[in-house]
Amino acid sequence: MFDVFRNLLNPLLYIFLFIAIGFALRRLRLLPDNAAAVLSRLESDFIIPGMVLNSFIHHCTVASIRSFSGPILLCFGLQIVIILLSGPLSKLFVKEGYYRNLYRYQLIYVSWGFMGYALVQSLFGAETLYYFILFALPMNVGCYVYGVPLLTPHREGVSALKNLFSPSLMATLAGAVLGLAGFAEVMPKFLDDTLSACANMFSPVAMLLTGFTIGGFVLKEMFTDRKAWLLCLIRMVLMPLLLLPIAYLAGANEQVLTFVLFMHAMPMGLFTVIYPPRYGMDAKPGASMVLVSYLLCSVTLPVFYALLLKVLGTG
Repeated sequence: MFDVFRNLLNPLLYIFLFIAIGFALRRLRLLPDNAAAVLSRLESDFIIPGMVLNSFIHHCTVASIRSFSGPILLCFGLQIVIILLSGPLSKLFVKEGYYRNLYRYQLIYVSWGFMGYALVQSLFGAETLYYFILFALPMNVGCYVYGVPLLTPHREGVSALKNLFSPSLMATLAGAVLGLAGFAEVMPKFLDDTLSACANMFSPVAMLLTGFTIGGFVLKEMFTDRKAWLLCLIRMVLMPLLLLPIAYLAGANEQVLTFVLFMHAMPMGLFTVIYPPRYGMDAKPGASMVLVSYLLCSVTLPVFYALLLKVLGTG
């Protein structure tokens, strides 16, 4: 178990250091308050699409998609399980209305994109990141079609299906087409370097955004939010304990079980902080969950990963 903690320590410290820098930038007012919105748009509309393009262009093949069809279906099935559970579980926090939707979103969609992608890339490299992105495809689609509308209740006239045309999902489709066409072999070096730079920028910008967002709230009030602690314990401890055995019984191998863990034991997602202010809704509960979840993750993720390797006989 000590070796697992040591292997995870460097990427976790790297991530938390950038969170601390983002927090300091906000508290010291070295950046304007609207920097969070700017960083969010930069990350979601440019950096993540570039990283996804880079990964799929270099690694997407017919064989990889065919061989990974089973895990993709597994990811879809696990998403259905947590969506069904999120209904009654969300009533533990709020009976109805917007706040129940917010808690329900966090019970379903955590930060496999920001934190998960960053850890997988740091620990296992670019090729494994491609397979993780491929595995996460049902969750990405579900997040935009089902999750985002939970956080935007007043978006009149906006179809949930239109959320599918997000830059990251479009980059996934474009990257798959280019990868299958063998574009990596003829891609100009300047374009290859640009996309690689996006992949390298992803983690620092994501964590700066996380820290900067948290820095806008009163820490004492966030730490003492009992509902945030309860939700994080349910989502980051109980859910993985339920989903990992399901995946194991479904025949998932070590890599896929690791993907399940790195998807469902992550901290809370930033969408509950980013989206509500755009529509005049309260972002404080989401910010409390984010802060508490990042603290818990530093302990729970290494423990879960070490136990998983122990059970599988590889750690």
